[in-house]
Amino acid sequence: MTFVYVLVSNEKDTYYEQTMISASSLLTHNKEANVTIIVDQGTAATFTGKRTFHEKLGVKICEIQVPEKYNNRDRSRFLKTTLYNYIDEDFLFIDGDTLVCDELKPTFNEDMSIGMVLDRHQKISESSYKNFYEKRALPLHWSCGFQDMHFNSGVIWVKKSPDAQKFFDEWHKLWEETLEKYSVVFDQTALNEVNARLGGIVKEMDGTWNCQATRRSSFIKYLYNAKIMHYYASFGLNCFDLADKDIQKTILDGTHEKLDAIMANPKIAFSSVQDVNADLRSVKIQRTAFYRAIVFVYKRCKPAYNFIDKICGLFIHK
Repeated sequence: MTFVYVLVSNEKDTYYEQTMISASSLLTHNKEANVTIIVDQGTAATFTGKRTFHEKLGVKICEIQVPEKYNNRDRSRFLKTTLYNYIDEDFLFIDGDTLVCDELKPTFNEDMSIGMVLDRHQKISESSYKNFYEKRALPLHWSCGFQDMHFNSGVIWVKKSPDAQKFFDEWHKLWEETLEKYSVVFDQTALNEVNARLGGIVKEMDGTWNCQATRRSSFIKYLYNAKIMHYYASFGLNCFDLADKDIQKTILDGTHEKLDAIMANPKIAFSSVQDVNADLRSVKIQRTAFYRAIVFVYKRCKPAYNFIDKICGLFIHK
């Protein structure tokens, strides 16, 4: 069984560290696993000094020449939408900002050429992100999903087959076309459009294969049995401890007690205070534009937020 990562990184980011952490957790639970990390030429050139940790893991590096016109973000999308071409057997693709929590033994149906987990573990009609999906898809005259399903590309099961080849060919073509015509980088939106065009080639995997620890999702019901945790490192302030870039960087150091503690039991590696909106009223409020406006003010203008909060405090008890 082959497990595949895509990595485009330099010394200014922590994508290398994230991928090394994920691959380490994978090999802890799957000691005989074959791991391939697909990189571009720019990333390969940075593999010196501490950035040779992958050699300790014994993983395979597959260097692909990506057109120089792409920046690092688009190089990553280029590799992800073409990765089918670089692997000769069935494989499981895993995003770098993940932790593997268990032995991985895919036993999917024979007719599953492509498998993924629903985005945020929710049908489109149930999701607070429905408007977000539509906002990205409709201006491009795309569908935001197929049969009420919008899939997350953080974990992808791929069975080598003509159907899978066609899926990746169409995905790359559509991503490339929209990048050049509209300068958008909606690779997951493109993925779901391709799924719709191909009549639902993507089959739903159980949520434990990509337990997405993020807000406004239904990940808690999959957490206990999670095989792979997806913690969204790019979201900045995050409830999952490993989203802290300073902790990520320690993978390349000799000792890393905080990182070891997280990897030993990732299912409890959350911040000390979690607000579970058991009344459901707060959940509905968090799905409104008004709530998003409050978050926007909090992030962009803290003094204004503090002033509004103080005024509200005069009339409403916290």
